[in-house]
Amino acid sequence: MAPPNIVLFGETGAGKSSVVNLLAGANVSGTSSGSIGCTFKSTAYNVSIDGTMFKLHDTAGLDEGQGGGIVKQHAILQLYELLRKLNEGVNLLIFCMRGPRIKESVFRNWQLFWDIICQRRVPILLAITGLENEEDMDAWWGRNQEHFTRYQIYPSSVACITATRGRRRPDGSFNFDREYAESLEKLRKAIFAIYRLDAWKVGRVEWLKKIVETSYASGKEGVEEIKTSRTVLGSATNELISRGLMDREEAEELAWLLRDI
Repeated sequence: MAPPNIVLFGETGAGKSSVVNLLAGANVSGTSSGSIGCTFKSTAYNVSIDGTMFKLHDTAGLDEGQGGGIVKQHAILQLYELLRKLNEGVNLLIFCMRGPRIKESVFRNWQLFWDIICQRRVPILLAITGLENEEDMDAWWGRNQEHFTRYQIYPSSVACITATRGRRRPDGSFNFDREYAESLEKLRKAIFAIYRLDAWKVGRVEWLKKIVETSYASGKEGVEEIKTSRTVLGSATNELISRGLMDREEAEELAWLLRDI
């Protein structure tokens, strides 16, 4: 039996690779402290969590486009391809975002992948990283939950964590050892509580659709039927536009990019 698939996604620097390492208990996935991420394509890691083997998929960062307007098309393409090609289906999504500041792109990325592509059929864990300097990491969610509710974002579970151990002390320990251990326990409990036992296969999304139009013209042999076809935006692309996630030009460009996947 194939291990359950867990797909991590989010922007560059959100801590996806660090979360993989945290769950694996080892540095299996490359991380970067800079603005340029290490992960350019999805990479799978078999990780045992409390005796159960999972396959964790680390993905390219969904960075904002020029001026912070949209997520980059190539990263959307790669993540959508991964979700479509997982023959066993998806058991859990982990959406990583770096606190304490909330970017508007967080809400766009969430709605694109969970609402539109996965149709809210896959449980999703919101992992907020970068909270190691908070006096109480869990209190961050209490202070900020209303911002997510405003955008109708209701995660299946939330983990307020740190994915770094911090600097090494002279005695060999690390500054955030306690917070790191607590974060691991939160993630483990959340994963086991919400992941789907029966994986969901991500279906093809209607980015574009073909319309056939019939017209009639008089000819030598009577009335002639003429059929013409044209391609228009599909339901998913129209939803991107109506929700204000992308303007029409951006959404149409994405639709043509994803049309055959």
